[in-house]
Amino acid sequence: MFPELFRIGPITLKTYGLFVAIAFLVGINYAKKQTKNSYIGGEVILDLFLWLLVSGLVGARILYVVLNWEFYKTNLVEVFYIWSGGLVFYGGLVFGFLAGVIYAIKRKLPLWHIADIIAPGILLGVAIGRIGCLAAGCCYGKPTNLPWGIRFTNPASLVPENALGLKLHPTQIYESLFCFLVFIILHFLTTRRHKKFDGEIFFISIIAYSILRFFIEFLRWDDRGTRIFGLFPSQFISIILVVVSISLFLRLSLRRVDSHEVGRSDEQTK
Repeated sequence: MFPELFRIGPITLKTYGLFVAIAFLVGINYAKKQTKNSYIGGEVILDLFLWLLVSGLVGARILYVVLNWEFYKTNLVEVFYIWSGGLVFYGGLVFGFLAGVIYAIKRKLPLWHIADIIAPGILLGVAIGRIGCLAAGCCYGKPTNLPWGIRFTNPASLVPENALGLKLHPTQIYESLFCFLVFIILHFLTTRRHKKFDGEIFFISIIAYSILRFFIEFLRWDDRGTRIFGLFPSQFISIILVVVSISLFLRLSLRRVDSHEVGRSDEQTK
């Protein structure tokens, strides 16, 4: 693949870093456009995305470094080389969510309503960002004989030397296509006004991605970190997110039903 687009003297444009930047810009632009159908102003989304950008990058990098500490403990300066690859989505998700909660409380904004606006854009950003992963050679899959397997031959890629030239599962493409498909579904639910309560879009996106991530981990061949109860760290996190998301989804759904019942009874008493 193409981990570097070009190099001019000491300046190098990394494909991974470029796609991460594109993913952020596309995601924020999508979310801003969705505010036209909301009482939340576009400037609020722009301000929030700056919080999410910084906290998300920090969280994604921290989790990656933790999972690969054996390497970074002797190469501390490379902890800051995020443009070369090395971001874990779940780290960014957790830190970004916490930053979003703090922002919503500080500005006295409806958390779940804002989360619904941002969620599809995040999935669209992941779909784009995984193309950068493909170009850099990170998050590579296991060997396969399937006709759509891909071969990495560039020694500058993040694929180890023993995997160069082998036909591997294009796990980056799997995740990119899935996230784009879920994005389309969520966009349809939002624009067609099929959403029933605030938080619905956000938790559907978390549940869908977590299920995908759980199964796609079986196909990945890169270092997945120390196992937890026989599961890779991302699989363990996926299970937690699915359980928590389903619980909150049902809670918000039942709250909506209860509020409708109360409203109906009030009308009948009139």
